[in-house]
Amino acid sequence: MNNWSAGYEAIRTYVRFAFWLSHERVVVTGRNNIPNGKPIIFAANHQNALMDPLAISCTNSLQSLWLARADIFKSKAARSFLKYIKMLPVYRIRDGKDNLSNNEQIFGQVIQLLEDKQSVALFPEAAHSGKRQMVPHRKAIPRIALDAEAKNNFALGLQIVPVGINYSHYWQFSRTLIVHYGEPIEVDRYKNAWNENPQKAMLSLRDEIHDKIIPLTIQINSQTFYREYEDIRQLAGETYSKTKHFDKDNTLNQFYAEQELIARIELLENTQPEQFEKIIDETRKYFQKIKEYNLTNEQIGKTGKAKWARLFVQIAAGIIAFPVFVLGFVFNAIPFFIPRVIFLKKVKDTAFMSTFNFVAGLVLFPVFYLIGASLIFALTGSSVISLVSFFVMPFAGKLAFTLLQFYKNLLKCVTIKGFNNALLKQLTKQRDEVIRSVLKATS
Repeated sequence: MNNWSAGYEAIRTYVRFAFWLSHERVVVTGRNNIPNGKPIIFAANHQNALMDPLAISCTNSLQSLWLARADIFKSKAARSFLKYIKMLPVYRIRDGKDNLSNNEQIFGQVIQLLEDKQSVALFPEAAHSGKRQMVPHRKAIPRIALDAEAKNNFALGLQIVPVGINYSHYWQFSRTLIVHYGEPIEVDRYKNAWNENPQKAMLSLRDEIHDKIIPLTIQINSQTFYREYEDIRQLAGETYSKTKHFDKDNTLNQFYAEQELIARIELLENTQPEQFEKIIDETRKYFQKIKEYNLTNEQIGKTGKAKWARLFVQIAAGIIAFPVFVLGFVFNAIPFFIPRVIFLKKVKDTAFMSTFNFVAGLVLFPVFYLIGASLIFALTGSSVISLVSFFVMPFAGKLAFTLLQFYKNLLKCVTIKGFNNALLKQLTKQRDEVIRSVLKATS
């Protein structure tokens, strides 16, 4: 498990390609913070089930060992496959008290791997939240890290790399993902603290990991107003970012602007509660109104500014692109919608929705591409055409999805603007007023 694996790399290459296809954009910062030739523990925030490990595994070149919840290792087949892709179980109280002792053996394997200057990855929260809100950190990482260093007289050189994983949406296809690799924590700095009081040293390291991850994520601390904070971020984040110059990359600039926006709203909550409550009330009313008409904030933002001349150009472009859409849709619709329409009802935890869709797609899409390529071969008799078609199908599918979103938004835009323009003006005005209130309060 501590050796480089060609099989693992082959699987990762395929998964990385699928991962790229399923996102509109993946932005990575701080790769230079990953040390060379030293043992590493990646410590990341955990919001989105299996997609979080993939966000790390697909954005750096190391073949890291992952520690995962033990309940996914129940079947023999699952255990064999998960071990092959460098995953080991960690047992919790809910897995049974008798199983907790198994962690000693697992942690021993991890320490041995770190002594071989390999990398390990796990989540300090030990559970996903499904929110832009970290849950309290556990002591697994500090325990492993300090035990490993203590065993080697604090000469191992172990580095803990904090990682911030940020999604524009948790389960939508073609979202934006930002992965921040932060500056590493040198564990040997805790030598004196460990010698004085190991328990306090673990707690101090746990807190430092937490504090180092926070700047790499968007953290909403409020429990009472979490939904409203998230709505404000979606509503005013882009406009707020246009007044800031944190980064020349627009995606990163908006990320840093939204961090600042959340911090200023939190300050407002603590120092000017009346003004804060006014903004919360305005935000609630706006989102309740658009929900009543089955609209989204993005649709109101785009439709309110749209001119008929531009809409006619978009309609013409949509008509011209329709054959391309049909081509991509035919070969991708069934594997795309099967997990979303038929099987997704069985997924109780929404944080697993994206994982379920992605894993199902890894299996379903190649099967349907083979069927499609076989049909093309039967019709044309050309192995070259069928082979080229097989490799073109995933790209055609991504283009078809982009066009599908374009058609849906265009239809909604024309419908509202053409048949309910008074409502559009009202919602646009309401939206603009809330944004102005937010910008004024946070300036």
